[in-house]
Amino acid sequence: MMGILLPVLQGAGSVALALVAFALAFTWPALLRPILALRTDGARVLASTGLGVVLLLAASLLYATPGVLLRDPLGMLLALPVATLWLIGAVALVVRGLVMGGAARAISYAFAVVTVCGAAAGIVSAVLTQHGVADDVTATGAFLLAVGGLASVILWARADDPEPRRRRRPHPTAV
Repeated sequence: MMGILLPVLQGAGSVALALVAFALAFTWPALLRPILALRTDGARVLASTGLGVVLLLAASLLYATPGVLLRDPLGMLLALPVATLWLIGAVALVVRGLVMGGAARAISYAFAVVTVCGAAAGIVSAVLTQHGVADDVTATGAFLLAVGGLASVILWARADDPEPRRRRRPHPTAV
């Protein structure tokens, strides 16, 4: 009895956390006004960093949940509903990104990419598990998404700050 109940509870917990992550992916811009209303720069930086960490955790949940749900022996039966749910979420995030601007647009698109990649990695993980092959797809995909996310943050941060030009020193003239 416990052998059957434990995977069901783990799956239900994963689904609940994924739903919270989807809700956060859609509603996080509502947190910007209270963050910007903080009195000191330090408090705003701390709150923004905290929000960034929470968004990173939500993205990791959206990526990893399909792999967790589809890894058990009955995973292939859940593949179509899980993939459909994740693709609906990705389309909704893309539509939301189309109507938003600035950071909200970029983060909505990033969540859409993570959601699609998570669904694909989950299905590949389920197929590999069904055939008894070791699953390296989820970890490799997570690494590639993390590197891509870091590169995009660096490029985005550098886009606003043009490189400073070196001042030319005047050449001494002979008298």
